[in-house]
Amino acid sequence: MIGPVDSNCAKTLCKSHRKVSSPASEGEANIFFNLCMDRVHYSPGRHAIYFVDSSYIKVAETIDSVFKGVGCELQIEQLYLDQLSIFKSLKRVRLDPTQARAVMVALRMQGMQITISK
Repeated sequence: MIGPVDSNCAKTLCKSHRKVSSPASEGEANIFFNLCMDRVHYSPGRHAIYFVDSSYIKVAETIDSVFKGVGCELQIEQLYLDQLSIFKSLKRVRLDPTQARAVMVALRMQGMQITISK
């Protein structure tokens, strides 16, 4: 079993900002491999925002706050790398364009990088 990431390591990972470009046809597995704890991905064509869990950056809490602010219920879907649902990958939140804009502003204010499918 792999243990938790050291906080110093997490801070260092967040400082490295690699360039990511994602076409609209990118599959969810490829989106997962391009994410990190301080990056989310928005796919307008799928009406979804994708992120990975982190104990250092509370993405789900930020999105939940936005949804509560606009009076909507948040539903986060856990996605998996395999068909048996053993290996967790990313999380997906379905949202409309208005919600997406509000969520992306809130996440950017928290220091998150956001990639958007072209």
